[in-house]
Amino acid sequence: MTDPDPGLPDVHDTDRFDVFLCFSRADPDGTTRMAEIDAALRDAGLRVFRDTVTGEFSPVPRELADAIACSRVVLVYYSRALLEGHVCQWALTAAFAAASRHGDPATRVLVVDPEPGDGHISPAELADAEFFTGPVTPRTLPTLVGRVRRKVADAAHPLGTGGGEPPLPRSAGRYRELWAVHDGLRTRSVLMVRGPRGVGKTALAGQYACLFHEAFGGGVLRLGPFGHHAPEEMLPQFHLALSRVAGDLLSADMSGMDFDRLRLHVAERIRATGKRTLVLVDDVPAGLPPNILDQLLLPAPEVSTVITSRTGRSPWDVATLDLTGLTPGEGLRLFGEHRAPREDTERQAILRYIDRCGGHPITVRATASAARHWPGPLDDLAFATSPDTAPHAIQDILAGLGRTASDVVRLGGLLAPVPFPFGYARDVLGLAVEQDFTEAVDELAARGVASRGDGGLRLQPLVAEAAGAQAGDLPDSAAKALLRLLSDDRIECRDFLLQHARALAERTSARYRIQLLRPIATAHEEHRDPLAAGEIHALILATEGAASTDFAAAARVEIACGLYPEAIGHARHALLLARTDAERYTARLVAARAFDCQGDYDAGDRTFWHEYARQVQGEDRFPVVVADAQASRLRGRPRDALASLETILPELREDLLLPALLEYARALLLEDHPRQAGRMAAEVAAAFHKTGRDRHFRCAEAELLRAEATVTLDLRNLRPDRSDRERFAADLRELESAYGKRHGPESALTLTVAAMAGRVLLALAQPDRALRALSETERTVLLVFGGEHPLRYRIRHGMALAHGQLREFRRQADLLEDILGPQIRLLGSAHPETLESRLDLGLALAFGERDTHATERVDSAADAILATHGIATELSAKAIAAKRAIRLPQPFDSAPFTARTVT
Repeated sequence: MTDPDPGLPDVHDTDRFDVFLCFSRADPDGTTRMAEIDAALRDAGLRVFRDTVTGEFSPVPRELADAIACSRVVLVYYSRALLEGHVCQWALTAAFAAASRHGDPATRVLVVDPEPGDGHISPAELADAEFFTGPVTPRTLPTLVGRVRRKVADAAHPLGTGGGEPPLPRSAGRYRELWAVHDGLRTRSVLMVRGPRGVGKTALAGQYACLFHEAFGGGVLRLGPFGHHAPEEMLPQFHLALSRVAGDLLSADMSGMDFDRLRLHVAERIRATGKRTLVLVDDVPAGLPPNILDQLLLPAPEVSTVITSRTGRSPWDVATLDLTGLTPGEGLRLFGEHRAPREDTERQAILRYIDRCGGHPITVRATASAARHWPGPLDDLAFATSPDTAPHAIQDILAGLGRTASDVVRLGGLLAPVPFPFGYARDVLGLAVEQDFTEAVDELAARGVASRGDGGLRLQPLVAEAAGAQAGDLPDSAAKALLRLLSDDRIECRDFLLQHARALAERTSARYRIQLLRPIATAHEEHRDPLAAGEIHALILATEGAASTDFAAAARVEIACGLYPEAIGHARHALLLARTDAERYTARLVAARAFDCQGDYDAGDRTFWHEYARQVQGEDRFPVVVADAQASRLRGRPRDALASLETILPELREDLLLPALLEYARALLLEDHPRQAGRMAAEVAAAFHKTGRDRHFRCAEAELLRAEATVTLDLRNLRPDRSDRERFAADLRELESAYGKRHGPESALTLTVAAMAGRVLLALAQPDRALRALSETERTVLLVFGGEHPLRYRIRHGMALAHGQLREFRRQADLLEDILGPQIRLLGSAHPETLESRLDLGLALAFGERDTHATERVDSAADAILATHGIATELSAKAIAAKRAIRLPQPFDSAPFTARTVT
């Protein structure tokens, strides 16, 4: 690289050149013309950079990237030879990408087209640049210089100002495909790169993110690879990866959010920045249906997504790019990095070999690396025994590796095809001398079978497969070292380590298998994915040596999945296996909570609450007291819950304090203290907002609880006349409008009142309007707050009543059956909303003639209402009327019984 005057660029001088000359030195005429243009521009007082030394097979030097960053304008001599030149194509792409951060990149590029009209100009984006067509002659040169000077004068800053220097290339070309990706993302938000294994899909996506980083001011989210997972494991793994990567990019804690809420949260944060963000999803499993692929996209207009896949065809309607082997020129370039041809006969022999192997990058690189040591010339005889396919090439590579490099590959064959930490590999292999390991990594990278990234080393998946699983002590040694890493909750790239744990669990002894699987289940549970956690627990329990704590943990996850009988069974098994008091208390507590979720409070009391809850001492008693308070509330004793919590609140850490405060607020609301309940719920929500965890499930609970308390207070202050139903409906609509203007249409306050306003339409005998309003409110509630909370069940109950008024009793009963179980779990069987659902379910079954025991159902629910709430409430009046109506001759009008207590 030379710069005749003033020398090599100084990286500390960001405004060193006015013009960067881009041309192919393989074009003799272009080289001559550019020398003349260079001299003319310098004579005009412009500072010019012109490359005069970089060879055809030389790597792109750092000085060239610096020169682009320090230049204001790019002058391209676009002869046909430019299409085949690696260095000049990279320089053009890097300059165009760097210019994009200053607005329209075409304003920074002037193209000299000496051969106009034959359609050789590429990429299409260059069509918007300023063109100088025809040959450059002494007569036309002054005009060209004048146009360059005007362009320089209009450029306020160098191309790299504020954006860093262009990255150096990491591939042998693929510039046509890079521009195809860029062009595809200009018209659509998603592009899928498809192709056979090892052909370079991941490298292309990574090179695009690197070279076009200027176009994405919001940064890059790199997720994957996922191809080694079964299709049903894709979303749980994507969930963990997105949580980690988005948390790093946005500097926020992403735990405690289920997958849907996490996607929305990340999308909201990106939208708030207003900057384009690139998401790379690497190697999705083949066969994923479109509805799963859609969930890999973040719902924000600022997001562009590139997905790589081995799938040949997909019904998913997105832009696609089919990647094949390297072109002859790209293959020659890659080969030349290892051994450059000395003459045209060698060049032709290389090109014939590239054609024979289909230009597969792994095959070309492997043969090129071996060719460095061939004694004779490069001819067809020399290539005769070279591999034709990537698997054969990989076997040749593995056979020629040094001892340490071979050991690293053996370790990689045991692990998942994701990066593993350098220190971990040294620990497992017992490499005391770091230099030995560094040289081994360099050897693997030079041969193209591994790459550095994400703080570790990633083996090419085909190489990992070829290495295969290893017998002997290596799997157990790898497991022990990995468990040491996983014991640190702050370890980086934890989702990668968990994938290694999953892979190793298939290859180690039962003892290590269980230890490796436990943190995977814990991670899924922490990220609100109980189904994925349950799958891992099933593997643990199927392994000999599962302990009491494993059965108790599995039962806890089964409760979250609504599998209460299974949870009780596993909790009892945990009790049988328990060896310590702590294990016995844990097993009994989990069993009691499962009984409570079913509404079997007597069994819960016998199992834990009456006898054992008070026996837990020290700090271990804190979570037990919180659980005991919840049990009291579910049993309709909120005052007991308050008394229990007040004994421990001053002593709690934040991780337990916030759940305890939420439980305290729920009890306060039941005790008719909405002001204090709202204040406490607001305190919990503020704690989550302060740390950026707006979509955490407890934050959602706090906001909804605060909204319920606030609405209760506001309705008391407004004192609406509920007997005048039309006036009451109008009051609710006014309150909903006021909340919407003040807090937004998706706020918990607005949605709480919207649910009430939709339900009150039933009292006006307008079921169709009510159903439309409640359905619309439910969609928003699901989007913003998820589906597991009382507000959603209140909305569903109103929709069921609307179906009842429309005499659609089967649909009414289905809706009520769906919400009754969750209401028992969250509110308790004595809560008014739960009791009303029981009563309405009995009525729906009776009116629909579906259940011969409907009368007993109605009587049971009505008796429970009267026993719990007396006879002086609106719900009690409905219960009394229902008991009478159920015995009247049918048919009769059910509307009065579905309209009552709807507000």
